Amino acid sequence: MRKLIIATVFAVTLGSTGTAMAVPAATTYDNFLKTLDSIINEAVLPVPEEIVTAKAWEKNQAVVSIAKTMLGQPVVWGGASPGQGFDCSGLVQYVFRQAGISLPRTADRQFLVGQPVAKSALEPGDLVFFTTYEPGASHVGIYIGADKFVHTSWSQGVVAIGDMKDDYFVKRYYGAKRVI
Repeated sequence: MRKLIIATVFAVTLGSTGTAMAVPAATTYDNFLKTLDSIINEAVLPVPEEIVTAKAWEKNQAVVSIAKTMLGQPVVWGGASPGQGFDCSGLVQYVFRQAGISLPRTADRQFLVGQPVAKSALEPGDLVFFTTYEPGASHVGIYIGADKFVHTSWSQGVVAIGDMKDDYFVKRYYGAKRVI
């Protein structure tokens, strides 16, 4: 790469007649090499898409794993930590924060983040939203695959695994977002 940059810079320093411009040889060349080394050392090369995809997959797996460790935690309105219990959006915010991702605190605000995902294209780590006690996104869970999601189950009183095919959730499905 250094040879390519040297050749490019040398070509640019040639005049339109093909002759080199008059510059002091020793100091200019030394400065040129120092500048070139600086550029090469500070260059940020593009990351191949496979690496980006692999990192997203790893982050999604971390989110799912963390979410599963919350199973059985008590459900508490306004709760946002294992010590106090969770409501749905508090659970989602806590789990994603543990994975290094900041999300808003409430389900309706969390619905404003990320890219929409078709129900048929859900992947583990996606957020799934439902209309429950008020219109719009009022309940949220973390999709874990196979039509299952981790959420706060008020009927069970704990963080549990829900089924996307359950009539209750089918009728109330609002949408999904991918934030990773």
